Amino acid sequence: MEKLNRDEYIPIILYIDYINIEYHKFLNEKFEGITPRDSTYLINIYYNPNLSQRELSDILIVSEANAGQIIRRLEKNNLVRRDYDEKNKSRRIINLTNKGQSFVLSLLDASRKWEAKFFDNYSKEDEIKFREMISDYYKTSTNDC
Repeated sequence: MEKLNRDEYIPIILYIDYINIEYHKFLNEKFEGITPRDSTYLINIYYNPNLSQRELSDILIVSEANAGQIIRRLEKNNLVRRDYDEKNKSRRIINLTNKGQSFVLSLLDASRKWEAKFFDNYSKEDEIKFREMISDYYKTSTNDC
């Protein structure tokens, strides 16, 4: 195996991790009592209404039991609700409450402003390209490269 110079290769995931740590700090300061994981669930429910717990766990790549735990906590905080599916009474669908909807809109607005600082020195085209690339990176990573 060829020996790499320290400056030749820095894993992308390292930068993603650093960004994630800073974002978690931001969330903790801005939204007390909501974990970064909670925000991930809430945003996914916002963009994908009427999901079952299984469908949500598939999107988030977590076990259904793990999803259930977090959904129960969000339900307890009146941010989400589970209703029986009209077409299939054994299936419960998850949606945001009015409080959850307001919270997600505030979260998305704050996140948009937080992210904007990254793109101050870049064109709109660069920002769009970066978002496409990071999305592709995610999709590739979930397909067992």
